[in-house]
Amino acid sequence: MESEFFNSIAEKWQTIWEENKVFQIDTGNDRSKKKFITVPFPYTNSPMHIGHGRTYISADVYARYLRMKGFNVLFPFAFQFTGTPILAVADAIKRGDIEMIESFSSLYNIPKEKIKEMEDPYRLAEYFKNEMEKTAKRLGLSIDWRRSFTTTQEEFQDFVRWQFRKLKKEGYLVSGSDVVGFCPSDNFPVGMHDTKGDVEPEIEDLDIIFFEGDDFMFPVVTSRPETLFGSVAIAIGKDSYMLVEEEGKSTKRYVISKNAFYKISFQKKLKKIREISPEELESMNARNPITGKEIRIIKGKFVDPSFGTGLVMLVPAHDPFHLIMARDAGIQEVIPIIFTPDLPEIPSIGINTEDPAELKDYADSIYRTEFYKGVVRDDVTQMVPEFMRQKVKDYVAGRKVMDARRNIIELLRTVDRYDELYEIINGPIYCRCGAEIVVKRIENQWFLIYDDPKWKNDTLRALNHINFIPPEIRKDFERAIFNMRRRAVGRSRGIGVKLPWDESQIIDSLSDSTIYTAFYTISHLIRGKRISDEILDYVMLGKGNPLELAKESQISIEEIKRMREEFEYWYPVDSRHSGRDLVQNHLPFYIYNHLAIFGEEMLPRQIVLNGFIRVGGKKMSKSLRNIYPLEKAISEFGVDPVRVALTTSSQIIQDTDFEPRVVESVSEQLKKIFGLVSKMVELHGEAEIQSTADKWLSTLIRRRISEIDNYYAKMMFKDAFNLVIYTIYEDIKDYTEMGDQLNPTLLKKVASAWIRMMLPVVPHLAEELWSKGFQGLVSTQPFPTENEFNEYEETEFQVEYLKNLIESVREVENVISKEPEKIILYVDSDKERKEIVKRSLEFLNQGKGVRDFIMEVKGDETDLENVYRRMEQYDRKFRILLLKYLDTDEMKILADNVNFLIRKLNVTEISIFDSRDPMSPDVKGKKNTAVPFSPSVVII
Repeated sequence: MESEFFNSIAEKWQTIWEENKVFQIDTGNDRSKKKFITVPFPYTNSPMHIGHGRTYISADVYARYLRMKGFNVLFPFAFQFTGTPILAVADAIKRGDIEMIESFSSLYNIPKEKIKEMEDPYRLAEYFKNEMEKTAKRLGLSIDWRRSFTTTQEEFQDFVRWQFRKLKKEGYLVSGSDVVGFCPSDNFPVGMHDTKGDVEPEIEDLDIIFFEGDDFMFPVVTSRPETLFGSVAIAIGKDSYMLVEEEGKSTKRYVISKNAFYKISFQKKLKKIREISPEELESMNARNPITGKEIRIIKGKFVDPSFGTGLVMLVPAHDPFHLIMARDAGIQEVIPIIFTPDLPEIPSIGINTEDPAELKDYADSIYRTEFYKGVVRDDVTQMVPEFMRQKVKDYVAGRKVMDARRNIIELLRTVDRYDELYEIINGPIYCRCGAEIVVKRIENQWFLIYDDPKWKNDTLRALNHINFIPPEIRKDFERAIFNMRRRAVGRSRGIGVKLPWDESQIIDSLSDSTIYTAFYTISHLIRGKRISDEILDYVMLGKGNPLELAKESQISIEEIKRMREEFEYWYPVDSRHSGRDLVQNHLPFYIYNHLAIFGEEMLPRQIVLNGFIRVGGKKMSKSLRNIYPLEKAISEFGVDPVRVALTTSSQIIQDTDFEPRVVESVSEQLKKIFGLVSKMVELHGEAEIQSTADKWLSTLIRRRISEIDNYYAKMMFKDAFNLVIYTIYEDIKDYTEMGDQLNPTLLKKVASAWIRMMLPVVPHLAEELWSKGFQGLVSTQPFPTENEFNEYEETEFQVEYLKNLIESVREVENVISKEPEKIILYVDSDKERKEIVKRSLEFLNQGKGVRDFIMEVKGDETDLENVYRRMEQYDRKFRILLLKYLDTDEMKILADNVNFLIRKLNVTEISIFDSRDPMSPDVKGKKNTAVPFSPSVVII
């Protein structure tokens, strides 16, 4: 099997790296040459899958590249034990969850007796921690394993307690009440890592307007209170409704759906009075709280009884869903409320579809356009009672929608007909225990105040100090931070450290992992030791006297100073690598908390996001049974092919499919490279660079080094490795076909550079190839530089000309659908024609069009356009070279390289004629169509 070839090589070199402690990194003398690379530590509730692999390998590729560029690179790794995910899995096994046990047995090949032991969450976490470490080593990650830790280690928990006492002291952690995503079964707030599928609940506040009835009210939920004037009915669903009483500042009686009662009861104190059928409600009317207009209650097919209150205010003029429901009930009345220049007077009229997805697109488009460009019509003043008209005229009529909305809400508050409701807008979301998450207002809870205006604004400004890769992800961070709510940090159950001042609360797993990257700097120095807040103040913040601290602790002054030196040398993080799913929570928390604890100078210098790995075109999910464990991928395909497939199949931010045929194709190419480079490094003999082929290859490899170096630096790994494993391979093949004599000195030199360029992505294969011809480990070698190879630009021009010619011949072959036996080339060496070519190149390089060229250059327009179009087909790089070497003898280039052309084009003969020579034959009328450096081609 191919995988055995790659994995046997990998095991060999991983052992050698470990024996030689290649990646155990200590501080150096020059802090400007340090790089600290980190990835989010994984939850140890299942084995690592290929999605993890993409993030970890991408970071490793970058770390290895930076080492080769002369940096002292630290790349550590740790394991997340805390939170609810591990507990949820252990509980599932304990209650005999068949799906969970079956996936562990069949997908991950865990013995049944070992699964039984996993009823103990700590044994489960320890098992997967060991499996993950083994997998990370099999991947060839260049980790300093001395610094590894778990989040349940006492010394790390001391660090977390220090962090939380700091946040509380500085006012970033407060006790209060707020709405949160909440598990009604486990009875605690939830975040992303507490839910199935790792979904962060997105909570949105909705406006409630109370319409009046004879005996009770009808609370409608709307995102557009400014359209209240145009309401023509209230729509309800087909399910049961309930009359309830809400206790508060003033007791209210109103009707809501049975589904809504359950959810709203977590936010408000509700008392059930009785059930009401939809049919009974249909017999009633409701009054608009502002206009006093009576409207009907109707059934609406698009009403979702589980959303909001289960009642919808119909405004058919501005919502196509509402128009359809009103028409279905026989209501023809349509009242436009908003004037928008870019929309019809009644925007919902003329939308001829009942497809919910299409209607939503229309509704969203109308909403956005009216919100940003619309104004409330003046005639709304006439729709309200006399006593209210002046206020509506002053604050609503003629106002922009965004202003009118605020003022309508204030008006509704004045008459006590307004309230707010919170909804999870990306639901339904389920806790790991299986219960559906609701929104709950909780009292006396500790919150990180991520909604605090100053902290939020400081964090938004802090983004200016961080480099984002790719740059466009910055807007995702801005959006996430701008929308950030305060976060409940406590859980009543789970694994983790307890709040220092409230032992009934366990700090949740996203809150305890905000600044943990700082702990890597000292984790190897304090293993098994308890560490005080005062020592951490000195180590992390430079506060205090190490001599006094040593007297008060079991840690020596030398150890305390060493910890401070490690922190000062390594921090801040130079590059934080993550999947893009963490933009909604962990990564903004990471920035917020670094700013609060350490200040701007310790913010991460760079954040890199990568896309997801999909299997079968779909995101990996246990429910879809398409989880692809990394161990399985490595065993099936070999570690280096897997590294290539996960990191270079697409640009870093793009999602990519893990397709076996692609990995197999990569594997085949790597085997070809292995065979070719093995021969190159074993060549013997000394030779000067003299031939055209030698000069071309030297120049080309010099160019490739520059391009690949640039791509690695920008983390454009797809572009870098396409050049490394495909383009350079073809370059070497072209070289062997170009000349009769191979230069052993040059080829071995090229092999050295090539191996070093492939090292970041395929380190095991690179080490094996390096060992065949060079001393030491390639992992400790510098990245190649341009200066290792001489440049012969004119030779590069000549070969690029030949390659362009070969491409032109193949295009002709495709057009006539014929494989040639013989080729005739006509070359135009006329000086006047060369001058026209020169002018066309100048125009093209300046970005000027063919019309400008024809107007300024004298001559036959048809011929001028032909010359321009022929030169336009060349890429800019070759056009620049051609302009410089236009006086080169084109006939000589072809004559000197005719054997190369014969081999590349697989023909028996190539005839070359001067198109200006009267004695040259005119085959197929092609003689006079040649252009300097764009020969005419005849295939026979």
